[in-house]
Amino acid sequence: MGTQDRIGSAIDDCYEAILAPDLWPGALHNLARSLDAACAMFYPRNPDTGSHDPKNPNRSIMEMPISPDFHDLLAVYLRDGWYLNHYRAERGLPLVDSGRRVVIEHELATEEERRRLPHYNEFYLRFGFPGFAMIGFKVDGNPWIMPLLKGHGQGHFDSEDVRRLEALAPHFRRMVNISERFVTGQSAAGLGLLDATNAAAVLLDWRGRVARMNARAEALLGTDLRVVAGRLAAADMTSNRNLQKFVAEAVAAQTPRGFRSAPIAIARQGHRPLIVDAMPTTGLIADAFGLTRAILIVTDLEERASTAEDRIRGTLGLTPAEARLASRLASGEDLGSAAEAIGITRETARSQLKAIFSKTRTSRQAELVALVGRIGQAPLPAMSRP
Repeated sequence: MGTQDRIGSAIDDCYEAILAPDLWPGALHNLARSLDAACAMFYPRNPDTGSHDPKNPNRSIMEMPISPDFHDLLAVYLRDGWYLNHYRAERGLPLVDSGRRVVIEHELATEEERRRLPHYNEFYLRFGFPGFAMIGFKVDGNPWIMPLLKGHGQGHFDSEDVRRLEALAPHFRRMVNISERFVTGQSAAGLGLLDATNAAAVLLDWRGRVARMNARAEALLGTDLRVVAGRLAAADMTSNRNLQKFVAEAVAAQTPRGFRSAPIAIARQGHRPLIVDAMPTTGLIADAFGLTRAILIVTDLEERASTAEDRIRGTLGLTPAEARLASRLASGEDLGSAAEAIGITRETARSQLKAIFSKTRTSRQAELVALVGRIGQAPLPAMSRP
C-alpha cells in the first residue's frame, strides 16, 4: 500500500471513530504512522492563554482523542507544568492565529537554540520525540490545535510534510465539528443515534433525498428551509443553489475523505443563517445509519446566539436587552447592523452600549468584543473519552 493509500485509509478510520470513540486511539495512531510521525491528538485551545490551562479547564485535555504514544508525555506535561512558558506555544500559536494552517519545529527554534531549551532537551527528548508540527483550524469560530510528534529515527517535519498536512486540515476540522454534535459511546444503535445527536441531523439517500431527519431538524423547517419533492430546499435562491450542489457532492463521494466541500450557509429572513456540514456515510457509519449516502448536520446560529446571550447576561450582569446587543457585537456585527437586527434605534443602541461599557469596565467596542467572545460562546458537548 502506497503512502497516499495509507493516509487515506487512516483518515477513513478517524471518520469512523466519530461514531465509535473507542476507535480514536487506534485511528490516531494509524494516522500518525501514515504521516511518518509517532503520535497525534486534538484539543480545543483557549485563544487568550495560548494553551490548555489545567487550573481552569473548560474540559479535560486528557479526554480529547489521543494516540497511545502521546498519553504518558501529555500526563507529565500537565502534571509538571511544562505548559508554562512553552516556546512552541509562545512562538507557534501566533503564527496559527495569523492564518498559518501548519507550523513546524524548524520555524520555532534553530538547531543551536534547541540545544539550550529545557522544554526540548529535558522534556521532549526525554520521551524520545524530537520532531513537532501543529495544525490549526477553527470549529464554530473556536480555535483547535492538532499537534503531531516525530520520534527518534523519523527526523523532523519538512516542507513536503507541511503541504501534506495543509491538505488534510479540512478533514480534521470536519471530524471535530461532527464529533462535537454526536452523543457517542452509548447503547443506542442504528438509527437511534440520529435522535441522540446534539444538533439537527438529516439523512440523505443515494438520490440526495431526505430519508429521515431528527426532531431538531424538523423544528428548523419553515419558510426559509423546507422539504420539496423529497429534497431539502432553501427559499433564498443563492443558498438553494449552494445547498443542492453541496448535497450532490456529499452523496457522490465514495468515502468521507473524498468529500472536500466546505460547510455552507443558508440565509434566513430576520434570523442568523443556518450552517450546513455533511459527511458521507460509508463503512461503520453506513452500518449505523442504514441505506443512506450522507448525513447533514445543521447548526442554528440563532439558537447558539440565544444560549450565548444567557451566559453573557449571567456572567456580566447585563439586562436581557444589553446581552442581546453585546452578543450581536461579538458575532462581528457593527452597532448599526446590530440595532437594526434587534429592532431598536441607533440612539438606543448607543445608550445600551454605554451602560454595557460601564458594567464590563471596558471603554472601547474592540475590548468589549474580546471580552464577550471569551465568555459568550456556548460550550459544545465534549467528545467522549478515548
